[in-house]
Amino acid sequence: MNKKGEPFHGGRQVGWRKPEGVRKQRQLRAYDAEWLMIQRFAKIIKYGDKAAAQKFLDDNQ
Repeated sequence: MNKKGEPFHGGRQVGWRKPEGVRKQRQLRAYDAEWLMIQRFAKIIKYGDKAAAQKFLDDNQ
């Protein structure tokens, strides 16, 4: 509780997280070529195109 008797939420409403949870933060080391591949795949994943993500994985194995 803070001085006003309110809980510590950092100004955010309780329950602001998505129901599926939040992504874990991880440290990652990669060479430049690997990092470009990671960035391309992350963009595909973030915008929800599952068919494109599956094609990307199949092409790069």
